[in-house]
Amino acid sequence: MTKIEHVIVAYGQELGYHHGAKFQILSAWQNWYSKPDVGVCVVTDKPEFFKNYPVRLVKITEQDAYNWSLSGTQHFGIKLRSLEKTMLSGNADVSLLLDTDTYWKKNPRSLATRIKPNHAVMFCDEGQIKGTRNISINRFNEGLENLEIPWANTIYKLSNLSHMYNSSIVGLHKSNIDLLAKAFELFSALEPYVDAHTVEQFSLGETLRLNGVSVSFGSRYTRDWSSIGRKNYATPILKDFFETFGENDFDTHLKQVDSIKIRRPLKTLIQQKIARLKGNS
Repeated sequence: MTKIEHVIVAYGQELGYHHGAKFQILSAWQNWYSKPDVGVCVVTDKPEFFKNYPVRLVKITEQDAYNWSLSGTQHFGIKLRSLEKTMLSGNADVSLLLDTDTYWKKNPRSLATRIKPNHAVMFCDEGQIKGTRNISINRFNEGLENLEIPWANTIYKLSNLSHMYNSSIVGLHKSNIDLLAKAFELFSALEPYVDAHTVEQFSLGETLRLNGVSVSFGSRYTRDWSSIGRKNYATPILKDFFETFGENDFDTHLKQVDSIKIRRPLKTLIQQKIARLKGNS
């Protein structure tokens, strides 16, 4: 039977990322993460936050964080190297990464079964680069137009086929591990030219495309609190939960996880919108 490892990358000084990782584990544990052929790996610079959690831990050292973030200039590269380190050190057939501000609302097994040699999974297709009306995505046109950039013994050029794939989910087969190193090389090469925080996910999508790996998408399997309003609501709730029950009591956390309500009530949503409008006036 195919062995699946769910991967969560949690690092940095903001507790919200580590608490989000633990909430993801707790909310998925009973139905999905605890099955015999499923493993969970947390890649983190703070392994003490996951003491007593039934997960495999992979440490991000200070030197790792420095190297993987291009000498501390762009931390998004840490995701690529963390997933690579996890896959190289584990024995799963497929690895399925989910961001720490995201959790499963549908069984991820059916998504994981799509991951094959030369077929990967990502969160969603945000659209074509060339001709885009998206201001953020257009920064890749502005930065890369007409450039020829050395990469992995070849030359990279922006193509009419180039798309932006969101990496809130990344699912990869063990036979394609080498593509993570290539994606990091492309990320390193492109980052100086593009004023955007999405160079990591673009580089991964382009590496998959240029190496003949097809991609399907899993956004409908998840919910998240990635927007500012949702994050401002969810982060204090998670902080209060772990202050109440402690950081490391997994059994108690599992019994109490249903008490965590991180979806904003309508009243809160309206209040946040009014406050934002007043702030912009």
